[in-house]
Amino acid sequence: MTVSLQTLLDKSVKKMGLGINPVVKDSALEMIRRAFNEGIYVQISAGYRSMEEQATLYGQSRLYSFNGKDYSNLAKPKVTNAKPGQSFHNFGLAVDYFLVTEDGKTALWTVNTKWKRVAAIGKELGFKWGGDWSGFKDYPHLEMTGGLSYSQLQAGTKLLP
Repeated sequence: MTVSLQTLLDKSVKKMGLGINPVVKDSALEMIRRAFNEGIYVQISAGYRSMEEQATLYGQSRLYSFNGKDYSNLAKPKVTNAKPGQSFHNFGLAVDYFLVTEDGKTALWTVNTKWKRVAAIGKELGFKWGGDWSGFKDYPHLEMTGGLSYSQLQAGTKLLP
């Protein structure tokens, strides 16, 4: 049985979290709809991330403390180079995605033509794709920043919906 579009949308909304920017959320859901119509099954794995959640991810594979708390976890692999406040996830302006099998039960993390097609759909909707970065390639990552910098966001400037 094929996974329903509504299931993909519902799971993705949960993963994006309450702090996600409404424009980013709507664009991510439209990307899922368009991919589904092409026979590609996509889910969002992450959206808004608190500073503490970012510290936890940054602490993987390194010694790190943030706001007086130790977030070091040398047993886990490195997954990000972004400290708290240095990820567009912290401002609700980024999502990560993955593909799933037709039945929706298995995550697929292979960057193939379908994965790149989803990235292209995202870019058509205004996202920038981490797979286009010249340094560290972040293939699941899509961001929509409205041209705002980290320093502007850290100072409280908001991307308006």
